[in-house]
Amino acid sequence: MADSKSAQNSAVGPKLGRRRFSELGEVVNKELILNEAEKVFAMHGFLGATLKQIAQNSNVTQALITYYYGTKQNLFMEVYRRGLSDIDKKRQNYLDELKCRPEGYNTYDIVRTYLRPQFEHREGGQAWMHFARLQSRLASEPEEVAVPLRKELYDHTLKAFIHEIMECEGEDDAAAVSWGAVFMVSMILYMLRGVDRIGELTDGHLHAESEDDIVERMTIFITGGINSLKQATQDKYK
Repeated sequence: MADSKSAQNSAVGPKLGRRRFSELGEVVNKELILNEAEKVFAMHGFLGATLKQIAQNSNVTQALITYYYGTKQNLFMEVYRRGLSDIDKKRQNYLDELKCRPEGYNTYDIVRTYLRPQFEHREGGQAWMHFARLQSRLASEPEEVAVPLRKELYDHTLKAFIHEIMECEGEDDAAAVSWGAVFMVSMILYMLRGVDRIGELTDGHLHAESEDDIVERMTIFITGGINSLKQATQDKYK
């Protein structure tokens, strides 16, 4: 995944005109199509993007895209699968490292582990910025597209992290942890837009110092929110 993204940031070479099925080989063709599809979907969303436009940008025939992916929705899903696979691998690696710490870990550490890969990749050049922007549009995509995508590509990892947090907090706090996870994902999708909202709201007096600064502040806010939800639930049923 990293190699394909690096290649996307480098020069592709001279245009060859409309390529047919066998001119560059399946692997190269698919990478070209996915790279351009990612850009077009990020810019126009699922409804605004067309296979014709993606084919033109990829310098391939529309028939080739249909041959590989069938439908626009299948192509959309494949773009997400490619982008999230590397992020999920990093999340799992960070979680494994966390569990090996002799001093133990807590909810703060797990939340930070979930957030880090998303924002590390946002610093990975223009290619990763396209994927970040694509994700930030997910809430505005049609339900018939967004719901199956969330279930297949987001829910498994998120549920695993919810489970890890509940291991720290306890099963009695499942509601607080689950609500906290929902709000966390909403924050991620908004922050991936890359807009300097803190700068806008403070008339330029405050800015995020780095991606790590954003992750740190989000982690504090989300962890504090889960604790507040826990306390509110306990107070309600005293």
